Amino acid sequence: MILHLISSLRRGGRERQLAGILKHENQHYSNKAIVFNKNENSYEKEYELTDKLIYLKSRNPIVRIVDIYRVLRTEKPNIIWTWGGFEATFGLILSALTRVKHINGSIRHGIVLHNRKQLWRKFILHLSKYIVANSKAGLKANKLKRGFVLYNGIDHKFDTYKQSTILNPDKKTEPPVLLISVANLVPYKDYFTIIKSLASLKEQGYIFIYNIVGDGPMKDEILNYIKDHDLEKEIIILGRIEDVEKHLIKADIFIHSSKGEGCSNAILEAMFAGLPVIASNTGGTPEIVGEKNGLLFEYKNAEQLELQIKKLIDDPDLRQEMGRQSAKIAREKFTVDVMMRNYYNILKEVHQS
Repeated sequence: MILHLISSLRRGGRERQLAGILKHENQHYSNKAIVFNKNENSYEKEYELTDKLIYLKSRNPIVRIVDIYRVLRTEKPNIIWTWGGFEATFGLILSALTRVKHINGSIRHGIVLHNRKQLWRKFILHLSKYIVANSKAGLKANKLKRGFVLYNGIDHKFDTYKQSTILNPDKKTEPPVLLISVANLVPYKDYFTIIKSLASLKEQGYIFIYNIVGDGPMKDEILNYIKDHDLEKEIIILGRIEDVEKHLIKADIFIHSSKGEGCSNAILEAMFAGLPVIASNTGGTPEIVGEKNGLLFEYKNAEQLELQIKKLIDDPDLRQEMGRQSAKIAREKFTVDVMMRNYYNILKEVHQS
């Protein structure tokens, strides 16, 4: 049995990957998760995980260690898998007390910020014997020459749409071209560079609509930036929505500008929807977006992003071919089934070591 430690199951990349693992386990390895904090907007109901979760009641670190230790004595897991730097600290201590093997899975981004929290996480990583990241870039950024990579896996919700619609899109080649991004409105996601590029394209006579799926603390600032650049008719902030795939299927180009990613679920979903991807060349993004299915640009380089968008708007055939390649790559390498096979291979190797 594998016992996972995670701070919460609120909506996010690591939480979604763990939820997928808990839901799709096979008969060889059972999984349970100790969750430090309970959130209303979590994956518990969506993935039907209630029987798999154990919530801690106390926030006191000492009490938490005692409570987790009791669970370990009861469940007798083969491996403790931790999903964050804070949780990995607990994992190291409990592994030393119980001699249960510990996997540190706290690497979720392809960059390292030099703040106190991330420096501590990096320190704990270097003390850990077994490490899992969701990108090769994450291992490299943390200066690690060892470790496994477990890429995210997307479920089959896009299979409700006709395969021919995704792999052989019959999309309008006349303007407006429909652009889309899916990312929270936070400083980490750089919408300002995208908006600046689109303002320049509008001045050149390009006709487009840009949908933003997401919400967050920077919404007002982004809205003001849109207004300042006279793009209120072209840019629509849709907020958080449940049926993201419906909007992706209708779009022509996916744009993602981020300071650093590991393996972005948003990009993978766009690929499943058959979209060409234009993304910032940061973190693990080049591991999933290559010359066959997309174009990369230097982070915060509005001129370079503008050229990449223009290239795809001007060439509908290239858009469609890259979209087909995106869908093909996603279905070959980034499904839940592929993720689970890789997950079990990692467990097997750790178990036998």
